[in-house]
Amino acid sequence: MSEVLQKPFILKTTSAERPDFKAYMPAVLAVAASLLMLILRIQFGGAHFIADSGLMLLALACYLTAAVFHLTNLYAPSTTAQRFGLWLATSGVFFNLSSWLVRWVNARDQEVAVILRNGGEIPWFFRYIPFANLYDLSLAFAFGAGITTLLIAHRKNFRFLGALSLPLASLILVLARFIGDELINLPPVLDSYWRPIHVGTASLSYGVALVCFAVAVVYLLKDRTKPEAMAIWTSIFSLSIIATISKFSVLTSATYSASTMMMGSSGRRMPIPLRADIPFVGPILVITALLLVGVIVTFGIYLAKNDEKMRAIGHWFLRLSLVAQGIGIATLISQIKSLTNITSHISTSQYAWFGKWLFEQQGMRPGEVAQISSAQLYQAAEQFVQQKGQMLALSTNGNPVELSALITALTATFFVILFSFRTERLREALPALEKLDSLMYKTASVTFALLAMLLITGAIWANESWGAYWSWDSKEVGALVAWLTYAAYLHTRIARGWTGRRSAYFAIVGFLLIIFTYLGVSYLLPGLHSYA
Repeated sequence: MSEVLQKPFILKTTSAERPDFKAYMPAVLAVAASLLMLILRIQFGGAHFIADSGLMLLALACYLTAAVFHLTNLYAPSTTAQRFGLWLATSGVFFNLSSWLVRWVNARDQEVAVILRNGGEIPWFFRYIPFANLYDLSLAFAFGAGITTLLIAHRKNFRFLGALSLPLASLILVLARFIGDELINLPPVLDSYWRPIHVGTASLSYGVALVCFAVAVVYLLKDRTKPEAMAIWTSIFSLSIIATISKFSVLTSATYSASTMMMGSSGRRMPIPLRADIPFVGPILVITALLLVGVIVTFGIYLAKNDEKMRAIGHWFLRLSLVAQGIGIATLISQIKSLTNITSHISTSQYAWFGKWLFEQQGMRPGEVAQISSAQLYQAAEQFVQQKGQMLALSTNGNPVELSALITALTATFFVILFSFRTERLREALPALEKLDSLMYKTASVTFALLAMLLITGAIWANESWGAYWSWDSKEVGALVAWLTYAAYLHTRIARGWTGRRSAYFAIVGFLLIIFTYLGVSYLLPGLHSYA
């Protein structure tokens, strides 16, 4: 014991770096400039100011261009590319937040004009905060991802982050573009100050989760996960999209049908459950699906038997599938914009189901509709198409999720091809695994905390609006499952010591559950959150 006490006790110290507040200036400038834009919009009025949709498109352009510079800096490090990427990302966040703020004022001006004409009272300003539909939420979602990227990417080790997070934020804005920027009013029962708190928390949590997902993907790449293995998973993802869109008709009948919209009396387009077959798109998507199957099979054989010939063939399949996906999306958009005589492309096999919908719109109960014969349902639908067929139209706004899903699949394929190009050089440019794992842990922890706040504030708002804290609504359940996934991530890391790949898999699954809750529930499952 005396020998031990005679030895000097040395306390290891680490030189603590002072926080460099200048590094946070891009984020501060983006927010401050957006507030200035809000003041200018209030001062000059909507007639003499850029529209919120225009600001959103500028944000999209900045995010995409910034991502290009960040990717360039990964493969060919350059101070110029690094600076351009940073300031373009800052501009993207500025335009993104400005679009949301200007939309807030536009919504208030529109409603106040109606109230003044009717002699009503001017309501409180927060009633019109733009959190009414998926377009509004998408703007805030992309902003959450953008501002999180700015706050993290100022560090030297994490400057790569925008190369993956900004393209993902761009996909969210593309979805917003397809959804449409029409202003809507929520029912009075949802008018509560808990709405901006709850939905704002959701937007920020989704944005941080997106960044966590990006870090997880980069971790797997750095940890020497083969691009061919990534290609198998992205091909399965793309194949599942092709199989499920258009009500499963692509792989069953080689046809793709798009939802139609009808011009209302107010001049607004309203979606109706009639789908028109789009020429050429179905066969192109079938060819794409076959190429994706080829990717899965050839890369599977390569990984199992280390067959270099199969690897080379697989990469050709992968490149061809990227081309086919691009042609399919371009054809779909072109046909939607140019197709005429919509009624001739509507299959009569939909008439019986559409007839039920028509009677339900007239106020009939499901039990009453069930008593109507199939012939009567068919006749009602046929009569509707004959009388109002000229009012039917196609629009990218009628199929926002399907079109965005196809573009997401295209983007995933593109990044796998990019990762397979000079993979070792790319890995060397990325920070150490320990730093990536630490960043993934921190962003997952923030996501967990924000999702917890999301559930709590949502329960309080639900109790105010519906008289119950929890209704087992589909979106409530989806948010709970996503939160439990991040809880499992933290539990396995803290209690079991799980790090690395296993944690990355948790982060990826958690984000996919968030995306399903964000989109799939809103469009596929009925519930209290169907408006958003």
